Amino acid sequence: MGSFEWHKGTGGFALAAEALRVIGLGAHDSLDFIGAMRMVPRDERKLFLHLLRDVLAHNSVLVTDLSVTLLDGRMRVIHIEAEPEFNEHGNTSGYTGVLQDVTDRRLAEDKIRQLANFDSLTGLPNRRQLIWRTERALEQARRMGHEVGLLLIDLDRFKVINDTLGHAAGDELLVEVGRRLRSCVRHSDQVIEGMLESVGGRSHRTLEAVGRLGGDEFVALLPEVVDERDAERVASRVLEAMREPIFIAGQECFVTASVGIAIYPRDGLTTAELLRNSDVAMYAVKTQGRNASALYTPMLSGRGRENLELESALHKAIERGELVLHYQPKIDVRAARMVGAEALMRWQRGNALVAPGDFIPLAEETGLIVPLSEWALKEAARQAKVWQLNFGFSDSIAVNLPSRLFERSDLVEHIHQCVSAYGVPHRAIQLEITETGLMKDLQSVIPALHRLNEVGVEISIDDFGTGYSSLAYLTTLPISEVKIDRSFVRDLGITPQSSAVVTAIIALARSLGLRVIAEGVETLRQMEELHRLGCSLMQGFLFSRPLPPDDLERWLAQTVLPRKAPWIAQASAEDMHSPNGNGQRPIGGTLR
Repeated sequence: MGSFEWHKGTGGFALAAEALRVIGLGAHDSLDFIGAMRMVPRDERKLFLHLLRDVLAHNSVLVTDLSVTLLDGRMRVIHIEAEPEFNEHGNTSGYTGVLQDVTDRRLAEDKIRQLANFDSLTGLPNRRQLIWRTERALEQARRMGHEVGLLLIDLDRFKVINDTLGHAAGDELLVEVGRRLRSCVRHSDQVIEGMLESVGGRSHRTLEAVGRLGGDEFVALLPEVVDERDAERVASRVLEAMREPIFIAGQECFVTASVGIAIYPRDGLTTAELLRNSDVAMYAVKTQGRNASALYTPMLSGRGRENLELESALHKAIERGELVLHYQPKIDVRAARMVGAEALMRWQRGNALVAPGDFIPLAEETGLIVPLSEWALKEAARQAKVWQLNFGFSDSIAVNLPSRLFERSDLVEHIHQCVSAYGVPHRAIQLEITETGLMKDLQSVIPALHRLNEVGVEISIDDFGTGYSSLAYLTTLPISEVKIDRSFVRDLGITPQSSAVVTAIIALARSLGLRVIAEGVETLRQMEELHRLGCSLMQGFLFSRPLPPDDLERWLAQTVLPRKAPWIAQASAEDMHSPNGNGQRPIGGTLR
């Protein structure tokens, strides 16, 4: 520590020998004020001179830390304290003070500040620092009358990469994403808390930054925007920055983002409101397909409340007995008979019947799909027993299961309990899994598939042909049936491509000894074309919509047994004239 003096009249600036040693000079060296200022970095020099003028104007005490570059190139932090001296007339005659090297203390403080305010993985401002910056930006906006933009950025399907390549690769990905996001704004790492007001002008712009809120969520703070279009331009830069592939763990990955935008004061007056509403906008992007941005609107918030209410009601639906299964028959058109049924969940909410498309995605997102599926398995087993007693039903009821249920070690035991409770065989229940769901978690579900096969539960691959995956799994997994997706059935008899795909699926299934069933059959033209191509098992509105169990029994009694449906006559005529037909009458009136 060393002392110094500054005399106002002469402008004399003198440092004691100890003060000279603090700034790396010898006891016999000299240094004037201009020379001292040249040791201070340019940006910090400007701030210091502004502060110094203010101190002199008010004859106040000077207390500050200043970075300097010594003659040998070392960077040091010097603590300065000075107070005014007065002459016999009470006027300021100069200042006396002390200098102290506080570099080590500042490094320790900076380390603590870094840990408290910045994310240890990406180096970006953390939640605490983001909230502080946003509060300061809103204060300035209220004072100066401009708008503030807040962008919530959430990575799409980050969990897939994290689970597939490991957490180390996931961390590497987050670091690279953070680097790209920094380039999308005028990012400023350091903000000196006391300088925002003293510097004046547009100093609040130094608050602009991208930070990591937590997990795979990031926030971009725009402390001054002209209007929402400014924020949308930044969102576009974010989406563009994510388009290039990211190489991690030797693997090329493509990561997209969903961006929600909230604007002060239109979308909220506080940090909490802006974060909440940008989150609502971000989730709207997620539900509409991801990889885009959206501005918050009150209508989105209304949808959010509706979803919360729907989720709450769905939690209670099982307890209240509001869930029901409707059944769509599977038809063998050659024999004109039902050879099974698919169970489709419906929600009887008050007087309204909620379609699966309105609550199944919500159930999957919240995890409620697990208890819903467990209930469906038990209810399907109960219905199989009722039909067995009513009309000798001995086929299977297919239940759709999400891939996550196949990962459960107790799935076989749960199905065993369901069928045992009602005294029906394991084959009374068939499980359907979509091809996309199967391939997404193939290695995880393989053990369950084999255990199910061993006890007699058949597996059907739903939406077959839409998974864009290797067909090698068909040769190794215990699969009994594939269902041709309705998208291929729709254009049968119209486009040759659809016929070619269906022909290939039928040939493939036959060569592997698998049953093949076409779903989504709605017209006689589609049925005739499928029949001609060699597929006689079908399902769709042409035969019956999904029906409550009692209505399905009536459908059997009033349509199939008396052979009154147009498709029965058409199928019979097709069979009579087909090259493979034997001219015999199909078995139209029997129910198995």
